[in-house]
Amino acid sequence: MKGIIRFNNVDNIARTKAYEAFGRRHPEIRWARLAGIVSRNAGWNMTDLACGPLAAIIPKETRQAIVSVYERANWLIFADAFPQLQLYAKWKRTKNPRFQELEQFFVSRFMIAEWRRFWEERDEIRLMTALIINEQLMLQRRFLDEPALESFFHSVFYTLNELAHFSHVILPTPTSSGYAERVTNFADPTARIALGKRIAAVLYDAETESTIFQFTNKQEPTGSRKEYDRLEKALPLRLVYPRFRHKAAPRTEWADSHDLEEVESFFKPIRVQPVLAEKQRKWAKWELALLAQVARWRAK
Repeated sequence: MKGIIRFNNVDNIARTKAYEAFGRRHPEIRWARLAGIVSRNAGWNMTDLACGPLAAIIPKETRQAIVSVYERANWLIFADAFPQLQLYAKWKRTKNPRFQELEQFFVSRFMIAEWRRFWEERDEIRLMTALIINEQLMLQRRFLDEPALESFFHSVFYTLNELAHFSHVILPTPTSSGYAERVTNFADPTARIALGKRIAAVLYDAETESTIFQFTNKQEPTGSRKEYDRLEKALPLRLVYPRFRHKAAPRTEWADSHDLEEVESFFKPIRVQPVLAEKQRKWAKWELALLAQVARWRAK
């Protein structure tokens, strides 16, 4: 199993394909397809930083640092979550859940309890929400709370949140750029959990689910926004970036520093009205073109 996990965690494209393939085989694990669409957006943001107007707006060293943060964060999430998915697939096949196996992959106590609960209750939405909560709190504890990263993270990602290209998660359909969810206060894990729940609400909305999945089922992930807009100039991710090398993930337990009542409050249901992405995308292109022109003027 460890070999399968390493093979599928080599880069953004491999992760996206693994999430989406698992979600198609096991649709009851809703988080997998949610992770797939979020992973696609991460790839698009990474190639945005290498191609087009952003290259003129943001210094090269800063862009490289941002890409490293994206890649490390998504690598850590996959390294934590995908073993859970693989073990579930085995339990489903053998009809013999051995929840203690999760401990071999340093899965949090919180998620071990949630997998037990899912096996008994089959509450798909609760498990999806539990995985959203777990991965964001794990990421905060094992990576984003590092002192060396904190000041950089707050300053750079605050700037990116002001750029429309980075301030929305896009959920495309086969015929349009689809739907968008606003990203705010990305440094705050509570805000990221809320964002994950909002994306999930749009993804699994009765009016949007089938068309978004038509897109992900048909469109091969490349890391380029050309996946949903043929007029975009972004190159495929694997032509832009080499494979990254990662050190082993720390084995800290995020549940040690969180109150259970606080964590349970994250399960509160939300309602979201899906918002079409086209207006946001037009604004983003105009904004980036303007900023690029300003950068050229300053360079003269």
